[in-house]
Order: sequence, then structure tokens, then C-alpha cells
Amino acid sequence: MILRLKIKPVNKSNNKQIFAWVQDHKDFREEVKQIVTFFKDQITVKKRLRFHKYLKMTSENPAIMLSLLSAIQDIIPEIYFNPREEIDFEEFPNT
Repeated sequence: MILRLKIKPVNKSNNKQIFAWVQDHKDFREEVKQIVTFFKDQITVKKRLRFHKYLKMTSENPAIMLSLLSAIQDIIPEIYFNPREEIDFEEFPNT
């Protein structure tokens, strides 16, 4: 799953807008759909096709966007963030 956070200027002004791009991944599709429906009144969602399918989300309130992105990160297991660190299950005795 790919998450992108882009901050772009709005109409040649000093104001910036936050865009969150979330890859449509089959393992997390239902969880992301639930989060998007929770935030549906505060965000704008568009589907983008690139090499991968993405949901492009934005809002006028940057706090909503950061909250949305952190909620999506919470559904992803830690192993997806640290693929180089292997877990040795033999270290943990069965209790």
C-alpha cells in the first residue's frame, strides 16, 4: 500500500493545500472505505488511475487531512512499515 502526502500552493497564493493519495490495495480496501465514509462530509475524494489505482483526497482543513492520514496509517500493520526488520518467532516461547 502506498501513501503519499502532497502539499501544493493554491492559485498562486501563499496558502497551501494538503492532498493525500492512498493506493487502492485489496488487503485494506474495506477499512479505507470505512474511514472515508467517516470523513465524507469534510473531505473531497477523487479516483485517479496511474500505474496503481489511487484515491486522491483533500480538504480545506489541514487538521482533517492529517487526522485522515493518521487513521489510515493505524490500520496498516507495523510489518508493512519495517519490511527490513524480520520477526523471529522462535524467540517467543509459546505460553
